[in-house]
Amino acid sequence: MGSATSDLALRQLFITIIYVYVYIYAYTVLSEKARIFKALGNDTRLTIVGYLLRNEHCACDFSGTKKDQTTVSRHLKVLTEAGIVKFKKNGRNIVYSIANDEMLESLRAMKIEEKENCCEPRMPSGNEIKQTVRKKYSKIALEGGGCGCGSGCCGNGHDPIQISSSLGYSEEDMNGVPEANLGLGCGNPGALGSMREGETVLDLGSGAGMDAFLAANRVGPKGKVIGVDFTEEMIRKARKNAKDNGFSNVEFRLGDIEDLPIDSGTVDLVMSNCVINLVPDKAKAFREAFRVLKPGGRMYISDIVLLDELTAEQRADEDLISGCVGGAVLKTEYIGYVIAAGFRIEGANEDKDISERQYAGLPVESLKLVATKPAV
Repeated sequence: MGSATSDLALRQLFITIIYVYVYIYAYTVLSEKARIFKALGNDTRLTIVGYLLRNEHCACDFSGTKKDQTTVSRHLKVLTEAGIVKFKKNGRNIVYSIANDEMLESLRAMKIEEKENCCEPRMPSGNEIKQTVRKKYSKIALEGGGCGCGSGCCGNGHDPIQISSSLGYSEEDMNGVPEANLGLGCGNPGALGSMREGETVLDLGSGAGMDAFLAANRVGPKGKVIGVDFTEEMIRKARKNAKDNGFSNVEFRLGDIEDLPIDSGTVDLVMSNCVINLVPDKAKAFREAFRVLKPGGRMYISDIVLLDELTAEQRADEDLISGCVGGAVLKTEYIGYVIAAGFRIEGANEDKDISERQYAGLPVESLKLVATKPAV
């Protein structure tokens, strides 16, 4: 009798233990499922998960959700606590991804819509554009080579002599100060019109000084050429080239084209070769050029303009920005800036072949303009 009672008690204890384990398991599993379903019961969080099903992303990427960063961070915290996503630190950024392969398969089994692109690339600010350009051209000044736009833009190889020759420079031009020819231009602004002895010429974005030295020879010892560049390494290189080659009528100043270190009404001719496209505020650059010119002064410009709009990705690409493409504007817009600054356009021509020669077929051309500041 006692043995039977003992067996019954053991069976009841065993059944109770099973019930407890089943309860704990069910509670745990169902609670986990409940957290997951609750976490997914929000359109913004579903959108975030949809992006992560394709690829991992930094928290700053989720502009496609149309929510501010604080709200996005709050939703990511809910998804993390539910075990749907995980994160890791990558430098200063926190990168999110789906928690594991099992969760990835579960989410796909739920038929959650995958999103291809979480956001448009963030467009760099004006200061960021300047930093990108300064970094690139500082490197070119120190190391030589490179046309500023990287292998994806320039095509195969970089030969300054070949590039300059294709832009209309003569052998004599290129041999004058060969160390000043870095092959960075998209035209020959000095060939667009006359320069007279005794004139003062301003070269915007003078680089290593090639165009400035050619102008110095034309204006003679009674004239003066001022080169302005915002890259210290280029200024040092240009000054050394001037000293080594005996140019006493050329001066190179460190400065920003948007705020020229030049007195108003003191320049006869402004020229620039493939530089204004690099400037964030082109309208201001042309207003500054207009300001420093004397009444009746001229402007000779060669620059890259667009024949078609770029994608957002191309606009944000640092190689294309520093390579005279990413920051370029449509031809009509560019001409509009020149006219709005007060200039009268006297002549224009185009080099569309440069797209294939130097820019791997991108929708660009070299626009060459002759403009004047009205005499009255």
